[in-house]
Amino acid sequence: MHNQIRRCLSLLCAIAFAALWASPARAQMDQKEKPPLYTYVAEWSVPRAQWPGMDKSDKGMKTTMDKLVADGTIVGYGSFKTVVHQEGHPTHGSWFQAMSMGNLMKALTAIMATPENSNPAFSTSKHWDVILESTQYGFQSGTFENSYLRVGTWIVKPGSGDTVKEALKSYIVPSMEKLLADGAIHGYQVDEEAIHTGDPGMIDVAILTNGADGLDKYYAALEEAGKKSPLSGIAFDQGVDESGHRDVLALVPSFTHK
Repeated sequence: MHNQIRRCLSLLCAIAFAALWASPARAQMDQKEKPPLYTYVAEWSVPRAQWPGMDKSDKGMKTTMDKLVADGTIVGYGSFKTVVHQEGHPTHGSWFQAMSMGNLMKALTAIMATPENSNPAFSTSKHWDVILESTQYGFQSGTFENSYLRVGTWIVKPGSGDTVKEALKSYIVPSMEKLLADGAIHGYQVDEEAIHTGDPGMIDVAILTNGADGLDKYYAALEEAGKKSPLSGIAFDQGVDESGHRDVLALVPSFTHK
């Protein structure tokens, strides 16, 4: 009986989203989408003995990054340390963001030329890069300390991309905007890969909290959103492959957004 009810609710939700897709409201939503934001993420699996060197490198990079923000090449940057460690997975990472792919590459060239790039921790550690694109995002302006980065990654089922995106717009994004306005988080973004190096159906929801308390407020907001919009939650669940779901939790000592 439970499965039958769930299937009926899922069908109703799919019909509702199909109507939304074809309506004038859909066109208005498209017009409100923000310009693409590109994010370059670099991650390393660093031996524990070299962790202090990573901290020193992050601090040394600040002058270069601040100049790139000041001249408009990038709009933000930060670094993070993984809280939940797994063997062979990243322990540290950094990111920077720009409003065009060209500016993202200009920033990368400047970063690669810095003395900090010769840090032994970089050359001796496993390394990953990813370039993300987002049109659903929001940030407070300023420099913030001791945030937490929370990233949820899902794999969208073939043919379910539109339904999942609509569910995110009605279920996740409004909650993130409220948390941002209330100061519980400093930023959020919904990402897809701009350069596909992973599963082409991968989608991320990332937030930067205002301290540890921001995490609790984030979880409470999601629970409340699920109660207010159960059909959106069901549509999202039905549109993603749960076996591909992964989470990241990391401490962000400092990050800046313009």
